[in-house]
Amino acid sequence: MKKRRAQITVFIILGVVILAAIALVMFLNSQRQKQELTIDYFLSNNIEPSVTNIESFSLNCLENSALDGLELIGIQGGYYKKPELNYDLEWAFIPYYYNKGSFLMPSQQKIESELAAYVSDNIATCIDDITFNNFVIRFDTPATKTSILPSKVVFTTDLQLTIENKGKTTLFEVQNHPLTINSSLFDIIKVAAYITDSHKEDPDFICINCLTQLAKEKSLYVDFIAFESDSTLIMIIENSTQPEPYVFEFLNKYEVK
Repeated sequence: MKKRRAQITVFIILGVVILAAIALVMFLNSQRQKQELTIDYFLSNNIEPSVTNIESFSLNCLENSALDGLELIGIQGGYYKKPELNYDLEWAFIPYYYNKGSFLMPSQQKIESELAAYVSDNIATCIDDITFNNFVIRFDTPATKTSILPSKVVFTTDLQLTIENKGKTTLFEVQNHPLTINSSLFDIIKVAAYITDSHKEDPDFICINCLTQLAKEKSLYVDFIAFESDSTLIMIIENSTQPEPYVFEFLNKYEVK
């Protein structure tokens, strides 16, 4: 019986990993294709873009990086870079928020900084890929500020682009175009904190009725999945702000009695 339970647990873990991987790959591909098609229109038709087009491509880079970052932050429980304690999936990771009496959930400020770091890194890579004859684009290392607010996330990237074209130089400041994305991340963090902090009163108990009511008030869904013999995967899901359901997940590890 124990062997069979172990096999079932392995299948559950594999199922969760596969579903999460498929969701992430589909979303990232759709965002990249949107950017590539916009630029490809000019390349495939041998049309030279205007400076305004280059500026638009740069703002697309900000939007795509922000959307990709939100998706990755959800899969990785608020992190861009690995925390000390995590379950490594190789292509991604899932952090532990509770570990046998230790409380490890990142603060909202930490999640904002992780999301900002992702956007800064990836907007630079995206802009580097905007390559057209007769255009030279220069910029310094970008710095992004992210604010997670009720019903939205706001991204402001401090980035100045110098666009040279046919002897003319144009300065374009991305920070003058902050990006707002509809998101339930603020409420998701509150629900994740409620689940985690519940263990401060009782390490083995969560008021499911209280959690159900809280999730309902915020239009969220919460799933608890047996991950390993001593661990539970918590998935907080919403399907109102994005075309595809948004998933935020983390792990809790308990003493086995």
